[in-house]
Amino acid sequence: MACEIRGKNMTVKVNHKDIWQFVSDLFCAAGTPREDADLVADVLIKADLRGVKSHGVSRIPIYIQRMELGLVNPKAELKILHETPISAVVDGGYNLGQITATKAMRLAIKKAKETGVGMVSMNKSHHYGIAAYYSQMAANEDMIGFSCANTTALMAAPGGASKAIGNSPFSFAFPADKQLPIVFDAACSAVAQGKIIVANINGQKIPDNWALDPEGNPTTDPAQALKGFLLPMAGPKGYGIAVVMEILAAVLSNADTGTHLSSIYNDLEHPQDCGNFFMAIDLKAFGDAEEFKKRLDQYIIDMKSGKKAKNTKELFMPGEIELKKEIQSLQAGIEIEEDTFAPLIELAKKYNVELKYE
Repeated sequence: MACEIRGKNMTVKVNHKDIWQFVSDLFCAAGTPREDADLVADVLIKADLRGVKSHGVSRIPIYIQRMELGLVNPKAELKILHETPISAVVDGGYNLGQITATKAMRLAIKKAKETGVGMVSMNKSHHYGIAAYYSQMAANEDMIGFSCANTTALMAAPGGASKAIGNSPFSFAFPADKQLPIVFDAACSAVAQGKIIVANINGQKIPDNWALDPEGNPTTDPAQALKGFLLPMAGPKGYGIAVVMEILAAVLSNADTGTHLSSIYNDLEHPQDCGNFFMAIDLKAFGDAEEFKKRLDQYIIDMKSGKKAKNTKELFMPGEIELKKEIQSLQAGIEIEEDTFAPLIELAKKYNVELKYE
């Protein structure tokens, strides 16, 4: 592992297998069963491989802290509350979101293989990382995948002056044949809060169209942004999509909603009752799966062959940049900012877990 200077910030470059093993060992040492600790490592390292640093190892310190405080139950198993051949409502038992979400999507995929479609609604979950991980689980099985979650209230309603709703991340994934899959993953805010958190950790400014300060003014200071409000993507349209996603994730599952959902960072007394929704649609329910993937290949080729604007070298499909970054990172390693990496060193010492970085 090597340290490199990038501008004012020092980064640490790590081998993805080394950091994956560290994450699994750390969560296992903190009380998570090994098989489930592997799931946490899979989701977190997948985010960092794709350059989505806001949802990777930067989240580990708060996850471990909440485990230490008893706000996360790392040994909880999914409990089915209601079930039909195509659907289920499950209780996540306040376990880590990466664990509950992976198991819930596995259940949705199982139902889709049996009936053509599977849908799972879940309460008592936790922050689950990148939504794309779960939608792509279905795409890897020749299915259309969908996942969404609700979050702590971060945005005001249009015209409102207080936080009312989270940014409700969601993802769709579609399998292709020879082309990369289409993987759309977005939060309903102009930017994921995690990116502002990372900027704050690393002492970086943010664009002035990401958030407002507590007085409702545009700000480039991430600390003020975290005290204020995130701006929705596309104005009222982003707000509307956030409402729809929260209904699917939380109202349907009877999880906490809006201001009733405790903050992962600011409320260290109560567990999070996050809601999730997962759906898998078997392509075979609509005909030949291979033919669909070939048609999608051609669609991708057509889209990428469009006329480019001046100074544009390539047109990208949703998720393509992140998927190509993952391929690159598997070979070149993952870069982690020093301020993000330092707390991991402390946790390695605390839990007597090996973290290779020299």
